[in-house]
Amino acid sequence: MNTQILPEQVSLTSRQREVLLFIGRGYTNEEIAKLLNITRHTVKAHLCAIYDILKTASRVHAVIKAIQLGILNIEDL
Repeated sequence: MNTQILPEQVSLTSRQREVLLFIGRGYTNEEIAKLLNITRHTVKAHLCAIYDILKTASRVHAVIKAIQLGILNIEDL
């Protein structure tokens, strides 16, 4: 299922954007939790929200979609 979303339809919080950036850099949930001083459970909750907002089901797909939508810059990864 290829659900088309437009950049203006995407509303990520600043924390979700941070998590997404670290995902793009290849960090694990545990590493992200330590860097952001949050629990792994909170990281997972952010990931679930990101997947829902971006209509994706994996870390890689979320990062690719975020780059396509201009949410992430490939130079920042």
